[in-house]
Amino acid sequence: MRKLLLGSVCLIGMLSGCTDQTNADQTNEINELKKQIEQISSEKDAFVNTLEEEKKALELDLNQQVNNDYSMIVAKDIEKYPQTLYKTTTLDMDGDGEEEVIELHVNAGKTENGVFAWDDGQTWLLVVKDGEKTYPLFDDFVQLGSIDFSIARFDGKLGIVMIMRSHSDRIVQKFTYDKKENGYQKETFYKKENTNDQYNEPASYAFFDDAYKLMDMAFTTKMLPVLEASENTLQGNEERRVIIEPILEGAYNAERLLEMAAELNRELNVSLDSTINMLNQLINKPPTADQMNQLQSIHDVFKDIETEDIIMKEENRIHPEIREKFQRLDFIQ
Repeated sequence: MRKLLLGSVCLIGMLSGCTDQTNADQTNEINELKKQIEQISSEKDAFVNTLEEEKKALELDLNQQVNNDYSMIVAKDIEKYPQTLYKTTTLDMDGDGEEEVIELHVNAGKTENGVFAWDDGQTWLLVVKDGEKTYPLFDDFVQLGSIDFSIARFDGKLGIVMIMRSHSDRIVQKFTYDKKENGYQKETFYKKENTNDQYNEPASYAFFDDAYKLMDMAFTTKMLPVLEASENTLQGNEERRVIIEPILEGAYNAERLLEMAAELNRELNVSLDSTINMLNQLINKPPTADQMNQLQSIHDVFKDIETEDIIMKEENRIHPEIREKFQRLDFIQ
């Protein structure tokens, strides 16, 4: 009996020892798992923080590229100019009392009726000529796109505003003269993907003013030959194309500037889409009586506009009389 009791005590002791050992092992495993979980959680937090820091750094870098893309353009000799002078104007950009010449050249020829023969891409050169000095603001090949420029005042200082289109991309840059550096400072303040920073009144006014000049020329001087053409001229495909294409080209160029003005300033939303579509139809088919009436209406509106304040800049809006006329022409929805 004593042997049996002793054996039972020993067995219980062994089982108890095993249980204690098992519990200890489980406790160790749980503690180890807790440490691993804590480590993983810590690594996760560090990883998330790293991603956030990298994201902020990338956003800052992109923002700096778009809004702080400053570089100084100094005078340089131009070895070869592109084929055709596309646009030119003269202004005193450096405040020395003498006007500089601003020229935009493009490596594209013209047809007999003065319309550009565009290719899939062209070399463009935008320069400022100041006596014997020449400042190349832009000199590069643009694929499936174009270059244009306008003049605007930024805080009272004259600046050249250039728009570059390539495929579906758009970039707007301004160039202002720096007397200390004796060069033109470039600043990129708009890229299409950076839509949060698109609002820029001075540049939008400049583009809109230039667009209006193109519209006025296209719909008055260039449209007059169509309105005065004989029935035979309007029926002949080649004769009709020769007098329609200059209007269409002017409308296209104006529309590009209007699109940019609207992107930079939503209060200047004007579109020539309906008129351009009609002009394209007239290239292919003789005009109907209704289409001739529309052309006459457009011509009459632009011929009668007398106000110099196309845009009321203090109120940031198109002059009410102009707006009403544009709405009648379906230029404003």
